[in-house]
Amino acid sequence: MKKVSKKRIVITGRTGLLGSYFYKKYKTKYKIISYPHRVENLNHQKKWVRNKKFEYFIHFAALTKNNNKKKFLKINTIATINLLKTLLKAKVSGLKYFLFISSSHVYGFSNKSITENKKRMPINSYGKSKKKVEDYIIKNREKFNFKIGIARIFNFTGYKQKRGFFISDMFNAVKTKNLFFDLNANRDFVHIDDICKSINLIIRNHFTKPINISSGRKNSLIDIVKIINKKKFNKKINFNLKRQGDIYGNNKLLNSLGKKKFKPINQIIESYIK
Repeated sequence: MKKVSKKRIVITGRTGLLGSYFYKKYKTKYKIISYPHRVENLNHQKKWVRNKKFEYFIHFAALTKNNNKKKFLKINTIATINLLKTLLKAKVSGLKYFLFISSSHVYGFSNKSITENKKRMPINSYGKSKKKVEDYIIKNREKFNFKIGIARIFNFTGYKQKRGFFISDMFNAVKTKNLFFDLNANRDFVHIDDICKSINLIIRNHFTKPINISSGRKNSLIDIVKIINKKKFNKKINFNLKRQGDIYGNNKLLNSLGKKKFKPINQIIESYIK
């Protein structure tokens, strides 16, 4: 019987939380190749891709927290577009599908569940840098000899997540604060394992429409802080209740691919503190 070879996937951002989790979860199912250079170095891109063979490319790497708009543009936007152009020019043997990891930050606030058709109006530099890549893909996808997908990921967390994400930041904030502002809002939180399962479904289907990776649930930020406080600190805390904007996703498109169950917020928080 002929042995079936594993599909080869290249990933950027192997040392990041999401990239490392995907690697650990699927390293026995696929042959996962870690892109070894900084993505913004165009010369390294061109040299590395020569004579390579792989079927899938997942672009996890991104700058998520920074006050420098030029760095967001350089790393998130220009480097990604250059990467796509490099793969096209190299005519990589067997390359069928490229998945761009985008973000719910491309949408902006909404008072109802966000579908993929919502007009994108990002409110920060990170979201704007992701939207520019999406715009490039949507405008130019027919020029490429491989399919390209866009996965818009909503809030997530995981064990030892660095500062700069809501749950990790709130664990540190509750240690020292008793009064919290700007938290009277709702967000969509997805367990990191559910994200990786969703990505696997998306690449297997060579899905090319923009797609939300969201739980489809509306979670109160105030309630999340209360859960964190109860689990770790059990101190008296108060909230300024001025209403803020909501961001939570509609995941019916993801459901249609077969991903229908999502871990609740308690399990998501536990994944950070385990």
